[in-house]
Amino acid sequence: MSLKTLMQRYVDLKELHDFEGDYPTKIANVRFYRSEKGHLRKPTMYKSGLIILGQGNKALYAGGERIPYGAGDCLVMGVPMPVECEAYPNSDEPLLGMGIEIPIHILQKQVTKIKNHNESLPVEPSNSKLTIRREPIDEQLRRACSRLMEALCDDLEAEVLGEVLLEEVIFFALLSKGGDTLFTLADQEGKYARISTILQHIHTNYAEPLNVSELAVSAGMSISSFHTAFKDVTLETPVQYIKKVRLDKARELICFEGKRVNETAHLVGYSSAAQFSREFKRHFGEAPKDAAQMS
Repeated sequence: MSLKTLMQRYVDLKELHDFEGDYPTKIANVRFYRSEKGHLRKPTMYKSGLIILGQGNKALYAGGERIPYGAGDCLVMGVPMPVECEAYPNSDEPLLGMGIEIPIHILQKQVTKIKNHNESLPVEPSNSKLTIRREPIDEQLRRACSRLMEALCDDLEAEVLGEVLLEEVIFFALLSKGGDTLFTLADQEGKYARISTILQHIHTNYAEPLNVSELAVSAGMSISSFHTAFKDVTLETPVQYIKKVRLDKARELICFEGKRVNETAHLVGYSSAAQFSREFKRHFGEAPKDAAQMS
């Protein structure tokens, strides 16, 4: 059974015919996506992991490049990335897909075992080309994703087999053409993984004062080396990345949790509500109060 058919079956079983956006599933670290409307190009924060569409098309804009992907592709995101995204259904059919986050402990365990069998592994990436990878999904990974999707259609299978099936997907993702990004992420001594650790810290502590010099020390780098490595991996300077993380979280708080603008500014680390409103409008093209009205 094709991925598209399994995803359509999941929509029927969960009665998601009118649902728009990400839907949490019974398997940890796996989310389902459905959108009938799609959307024009807009800023968003993509999580690290795998994104696989069964139907429809999307395109990311990052580092001055447009990265289109659709059914039959696997998008590998090495780290959380602030990007611009557009999404559009095909032939009046909704977009259907799934996003798979990859727990670092599972990734490291699998990489260690693979290394024991194969010493010819990807080297540390020299630039951001490996941060976002779009490759045609190969047959092994497609079958693993189909088994995962099939389990999602049965709550008992999802509960009992979900973790094992997730590990199977990660394993075949590592062996795929886009797997070099995941290998470098697992190498905790490498530049790529050290920046990834800093990004995790930023996403956890975005509301706190974040000093770039202190982040560089935490990464074990000089300030100049840290700036270079950070931009290689994220396509952003540290200051711009932190700002975009805060603004993305602010939009969530306003649109989905109903927080007021002044309260949101404080919750995401702004001391000035006026400055927050200016930067929000500059980034998203609308004022925070207008975003709240559209939610």
